[in-house]
Amino acid sequence: MDPDELAERHRELATYWACEGGFRERNLIEMAPLPAVPEEAVIDECLIVGTEDPALRKVAEQFAGYFKRELRFDFIPFTADHFADGDEVLLIKSRKVMMLSPVACGAAGFDRRENCLRWVWLHPFERGTGLMNRVWDALERRHGTVFWIETPVSPPMQKFLEGREVDPSRWDGPTTVR
Repeated sequence: MDPDELAERHRELATYWACEGGFRERNLIEMAPLPAVPEEAVIDECLIVGTEDPALRKVAEQFAGYFKRELRFDFIPFTADHFADGDEVLLIKSRKVMMLSPVACGAAGFDRRENCLRWVWLHPFERGTGLMNRVWDALERRHGTVFWIETPVSPPMQKFLEGREVDPSRWDGPTTVR
C-alpha cells in the first residue's frame, strides 16, 4: 500500500473514531452500572423506576437514543429534562452482567395517563435470553394485562407480542378508532 494513502487512512481513523460525535459515539452501545439506586426505585427483579431520579432519567435517555438510532426514528422518545406528568421510565436490569450494583441494559417508557407502553429498548446482548418475557410479566403486574402498545411496533417486537398472544387491537394505542 502506498505510504501516503496509509498515512491518510491513519489520520482519518484518528479523527473519525475519537472526535465528538464521531464513529465510536454513533456506534457504541453501552450498558450502565447503577451504583446508587434508591431501594424504593427497585420494583421487581428486573425493573427499576427511574422517573424521580435525574441520574436514572439520564440513563434512560441514553437508551432512548439507542432506540431512536436503531429504529431510525426522527426524534428521541424520552429526554431526561422534558417529560410529561404521568410519564414513567423504567430501567431494565441486566441478566448477563453481574456487579455488586445493578446494571441497566435497557429501558421502557410508559404513559400512566393512557395506560400505554410508549417504547422499549433492550441491549442486543440481552435479547433472546428470556429477559423481555420477565420484563413483560413485570409490566403486567405493575400496569395490568390490558395496557396499550404504541405503534409503530418493530418486527422483533411484533414477533414477541405474537408469541405472548397479545391482542393486536392493543397495538395502536388508546386514541385509535376501531
